[in-house]
Amino acid sequence: MRFYLFCFIFCFVTLAANAQEESTLPTPHNYDYVYRNYIKSVRLYQFDSEMDYPIMELGSSNYFILEFDDMEAYTKDYSYKVIHCDANWNPSTEIDALDYIDGYQENRIYSGENSFSTKVPYVHYTIKLPNEDIKWTKSGNYLLKVYRDTDEEDLIITKRFMIVDTKMKAFPQSRRSATPPYASTHQELFFEIQHAGIDIGNPRDQVKIAVLQNGRWDNAITDLEPTYIRNEAIGYDMSSKIMFPGYKEFRGLDLRSFRYRTQQVETLKEYEDGFELTLFQDRVRAYHPHVFTHDINGRFIIESKDYPEQRLQEEYGLVNFSLHSNIPMQGEVYLIGGLTDFRAKPEYKMTYNNKTFQYELSVPLKNGFYDYYYAVVPDGEIANRIPDIEAIEGASFESENDYMFLVYFRKFGGRYDELVAIQKHNTNPR
Repeated sequence: MRFYLFCFIFCFVTLAANAQEESTLPTPHNYDYVYRNYIKSVRLYQFDSEMDYPIMELGSSNYFILEFDDMEAYTKDYSYKVIHCDANWNPSTEIDALDYIDGYQENRIYSGENSFSTKVPYVHYTIKLPNEDIKWTKSGNYLLKVYRDTDEEDLIITKRFMIVDTKMKAFPQSRRSATPPYASTHQELFFEIQHAGIDIGNPRDQVKIAVLQNGRWDNAITDLEPTYIRNEAIGYDMSSKIMFPGYKEFRGLDLRSFRYRTQQVETLKEYEDGFELTLFQDRVRAYHPHVFTHDINGRFIIESKDYPEQRLQEEYGLVNFSLHSNIPMQGEVYLIGGLTDFRAKPEYKMTYNNKTFQYELSVPLKNGFYDYYYAVVPDGEIANRIPDIEAIEGASFESENDYMFLVYFRKFGGRYDELVAIQKHNTNPR
């Protein structure tokens, strides 16, 4: 295992070298994505609430923090750009940056700091938004792009955030599905929008809705048609239309210390040049009854109990996951969650071991707490399929989930989609 750990450290250097030698630029995406394997622990959050979603009220004194680590461990020149998008996350073409930005749309990042006394070195970057160089003046969807030097095509990170100008109210509710195939597994939602004092001539065209489960955009429900339109109210109550699998509660992993074994860690080894943690074997839960456990609904936080006041001393360790399966599954198995942006990423693909009858994955993770699922993707369909979580984790209508209702509005003759209401709803508030 000593040799394997050296391979882990060496892997960072190899990936970095490969990235530098790439002759083609990455394909851009309009969703959360990390484009280089040497970029780790990317998070965008509100400065006073790391567990909240990247949403801010227009004109608020609050601000976002974007942070990430560069495992090549030397300071680089990075830039960032903010782009206003429509309700479908396409760049808003009818307004110019001058219409929604006060300051400069593109800016440099000057905050690279070297890690201090860590076994695996890295450079930590932090951006505060808005700042003295950039402020936004319109509500709506925004895409943050980070790239090398001033080359916008040499992408490093894209992250979504939203600015709301509250002009309407949404009133959501949830219930157990009455449709027989989904009664025990799915959660059904319905809601009403109230728009007092706002004239909406054509609600079907002027109002757009997005319903998110646990902050995920990959399985968001959009393109909803209202079921009733009344005086200053629009209702959406469609049986089986606004419905999500409840799944099971997320699996949790506490890595806030590498000095002692936490509940999920079977073995913990420390070497001169790194840490290695092997977790207890996980089991398929698809046919197990629902068990309520406290989770953080797929998110992850970066935190160290070993160095609680020193962000630059947080360590990386090689974490070995395993999932028992008597035979290989029909498709490829991935670890997913907020740490993968809920996408099946190649570096989180598991390998089946015929000798131990389990899927295995070794991946570097930083001190913190992580929620995760296992999911299956049919062979060859990673690019166009939402990972199948139910196949391994199962689903229950009893599970606790966060839902978020986003209301977009375009005035008659308007040039962009405003975000005019956000309402959160939890299926099991405690």
